[in-house]
Amino acid sequence: MLAPEPGSFTNEGDSARWSNKDLDPVRRERKKWEWYHVGGFWIAEGFNVAQMETISSAVALGLNPGTALVACLVGNLMVTVPVCIMGYIGAKYSINFPVIARASFGMWGSYIAMVIRAVVCVIWYGVQCSLGGNAVRCMLEAIWPSFKTWHANSLPASASITASDILTFALFWIVSFPFLFLSIPALRWLFLIKMCLVPLFWVALFTWALTAGHGWGPLLGIPNRISEPWTVGYAFCMTIVSSISGNATFAINMADITRYARNPRSATIAQAFGLPIMITLTELLGVVVAASAQIVYGQVLWNPLTVVALFENRAGKFFAGFMFAFANIGTNVAGNSIPFANDMTGMLPRYMNIRRGQILCALLGFAITPWQIQAKAARFLAFLNGYSVFLGPLVGILLSDYLLVRKCKGYNVYQLYKPHGLYWFWHGVNWRAPAALLTACAPLLPGLAYAINPQLKVSRGILEFYSLSWLDGAMISGSVQTLHDR
Repeated sequence: MLAPEPGSFTNEGDSARWSNKDLDPVRRERKKWEWYHVGGFWIAEGFNVAQMETISSAVALGLNPGTALVACLVGNLMVTVPVCIMGYIGAKYSINFPVIARASFGMWGSYIAMVIRAVVCVIWYGVQCSLGGNAVRCMLEAIWPSFKTWHANSLPASASITASDILTFALFWIVSFPFLFLSIPALRWLFLIKMCLVPLFWVALFTWALTAGHGWGPLLGIPNRISEPWTVGYAFCMTIVSSISGNATFAINMADITRYARNPRSATIAQAFGLPIMITLTELLGVVVAASAQIVYGQVLWNPLTVVALFENRAGKFFAGFMFAFANIGTNVAGNSIPFANDMTGMLPRYMNIRRGQILCALLGFAITPWQIQAKAARFLAFLNGYSVFLGPLVGILLSDYLLVRKCKGYNVYQLYKPHGLYWFWHGVNWRAPAALLTACAPLLPGLAYAINPQLKVSRGILEFYSLSWLDGAMISGSVQTLHDR
């Protein structure tokens, strides 16, 4: 593979550490995303298994469908604000997240922000591959029904995976791999294709769920069944945060995509409508499928692919599996591998470019055994809320720095690539940002520890505070960052 090409800001010496071609501001001739591409991105991105699992996990834990959907809508509206702002910044200055982070954290301090996001992206890449593998399983079972009873392993139950699961995971991973070589301008065509297919599949699956569940009546009649020590209010807040968490990475990722947009204003408006509408519709589909499955099959099936696996119609089962697999490929590339690659390029511009970073993300996503996260609904919600402890404060720092400290006056783009320049601060670190990050994360860690290990004894107040971890973290870090810089 060829070495990364030097960027326009790369000079001899230390400047090469901070720039290469993929880190530089996007040139005008490469800014090809129109408003409908950005809107199509959210139609395509919004429909994926993980979004459906967020709300169906809440139903599995005891919230009724209506309450769970309201909680998800609140979360979607809340996360739309930072997504639009970060998308606007990316489109206006044509720069990605690693470069934006330099303005808030400093040249070296930005590595903290990049590491946090990179870890989340790798985990999500693996989780999406695991979900895609489940979709491939549905396709194989539709073609060869005997595949459902194929047991060629002696793995213990604690492994949370079988040999057939490993096979389907690997197949999805292999099929996804060529898509990593598409450039971001070229990806807009993938999202346009997905935008055309997804609504048709949504209508088909929604119609099946309502028909199988005998209409809205039985679905709306499902009561709240919250078990101790949870309460309805606590579960409601946790669902809000889980819904935010499903798109929390885009609250910092979006600049990686919108820096290719031609018009910042139209790109922002497209997101403002596309995100809350499409994500909420996907979650509506998820809750209807989960509730219908509870009525039809007599058990709570929080993973929609588990429901598809029970379809008796082989053609319907195959095409449902195919659409879920195709949807997850687009989501995984744009939402996980590209942001991770941007972070790697930001940290190691002399050695990494976007393509190399995406390949590394795919390799690490295989290595982290993501099927463990998928094993249980409670574990999945704990995962979603867990990384919000770090992403919420990160968003708070970036937004407060741009909106309140700089008062939307923007950045000196040239200085963002210059060592010992305007954004060098103290030895390359703006100590205010790490201090704000630590201040925001510290009070949330006891709640995170309980989410990971419910056997721990923590106070009710800690649990209630943690139930809105993303929002709490963003507000605390933003306040500390603003006060320190005034």
